[in-house]
Amino acid sequence: MNKLRMGMPSLIELNSFEDTIDLCRELELDFVELNMNLPSNFIENLPSDKLLKTKEKHQISYTMHMPDDMDMGVFFQSVRDGYVKLALDTVSWAREAGVELLNFHIIEGAKMTLPQKKIFIYDQYSDIFVRNFVDSFNAVCKSAIKNKIGINIENSGNFNRLFAQDALNQVLAIEGTGITWDIGHDSANNYIDHDYLMKMSKHITHMHFHDTRGQKDHLVPFDGELDLVNRIDFAVKRNLTVLIEVKTIAALKESVYILRQRNLIPD
Repeated sequence: MNKLRMGMPSLIELNSFEDTIDLCRELELDFVELNMNLPSNFIENLPSDKLLKTKEKHQISYTMHMPDDMDMGVFFQSVRDGYVKLALDTVSWAREAGVELLNFHIIEGAKMTLPQKKIFIYDQYSDIFVRNFVDSFNAVCKSAIKNKIGINIENSGNFNRLFAQDALNQVLAIEGTGITWDIGHDSANNYIDHDYLMKMSKHITHMHFHDTRGQKDHLVPFDGELDLVNRIDFAVKRNLTVLIEVKTIAALKESVYILRQRNLIPD
């Protein structure tokens, strides 16, 4: 049986990289998801040599959560060029820092509200969005492949949209790309991502793990409604890396304790 590699997110309660590593070691987890939404996790604020030394000393790996607003298909060329440059800079930094995976999102973009419905601009002009999105990832993945950095795209309640599926189908054909299955986003959005996720399940390499109750997500395991045993079983069979994505120190400690008490993750 595969041994799950379990990780923790960067938490806003922790003031430094060192505090994050200390908690990761205390909980005997395997990796940390750095988060570029936090200024402390900007690549210019995390010296790559320090990360690599820490990885080698403590056998702790890293992934990087790219900015939530990083729209790789945005229509404005200058904005898109900036995002691609940030992604390329992050790939170069990740190679030196020992970061194994960069995690991206698909952004829904602007929408127009009509009397009877909402129209998403990226739906209406999907040919432009898909071309931009694929061109951006072709550039990023070319560098990532060379530097052995994985590139994943996470579901966030929009994998049901045709423009997203068209873009994903093409990007997932590029070597070194994969899907991050956020099981909480899937559930909290009434499983609108689920059919596409299961159709493309061979591309799932990484999981964000948290419980949900209705639309409330990032709950401690077994505080909600999800079939978490099924999700762990999926992760074990596919040899996924699994991030316990709760948002506080207390919730993370409780989550690790519960999962170990139930023998769902390694001691």
